[in-house]
Amino acid sequence: MALEHIFLHIGLCTAVARADSDATIAMHVQMAYQQGGDEIDKVVKFRRGYDSQTVVEFDVPRNTYLLTLDVPKYKCSMSDFIDVLSDLNRTITETLADAPPGPPAPVVIMDGSAPMSFLYVKPTFAIFGKGLACNQPITTPLTTNVSVEYDQSAYYASLYLDPTLDPATPLVVALKLRTPTGLAHYVHVPIPYPVPWGGWPFTVHFPVSEDMIDGVATEKTDTLLCLKLWESSSH
Repeated sequence: MALEHIFLHIGLCTAVARADSDATIAMHVQMAYQQGGDEIDKVVKFRRGYDSQTVVEFDVPRNTYLLTLDVPKYKCSMSDFIDVLSDLNRTITETLADAPPGPPAPVVIMDGSAPMSFLYVKPTFAIFGKGLACNQPITTPLTTNVSVEYDQSAYYASLYLDPTLDPATPLVVALKLRTPTGLAHYVHVPIPYPVPWGGWPFTVHFPVSEDMIDGVATEKTDTLLCLKLWESSSH
């Protein structure tokens, strides 16, 4: 099985940051599968030093994981859901929390390969109310918590749980791409949303190519575009 290399940059919590520079910090690292069991379950040790973060490296196969970091001596921890793509190394940045963190709740993780030009169109995701149809002018987007990062020729987006949304009312998800003039193209992503939170995120693979970005440039702005070349898969 092919393995992808992970560079995990960890921001130190206040308690660890106050430790002596010669102190050895023991941190429990877990990468757990949804089906149960761990790909990684080990204690790593690092010297406190003078930096505000430390770096841990390891190899894992392509999958979606629950990453958990715990420093029991200093009562610091964090957890997050991580998707690892095939044939792509990944840099991940996380920060240890002094207080027990709440459960991570990205109800949807969306990612895929993407060229560097993907950054120039400032990608993000917008959510619209029920009834918005293909090739129709967009309506006012709903307020949602979405994070998007780009790393190693791929993007990774997380759509977080919004308790104000009714899970029984289907909404429309669109990839928003900015134009040089400040307008935007909206590409429909055909996935169910919102997704009821069942303890694990719904994962969508949505690759983007240079040709796809170039093709969108000639389409109407501020319109819901349902393009045949843009396809997704989910699990």
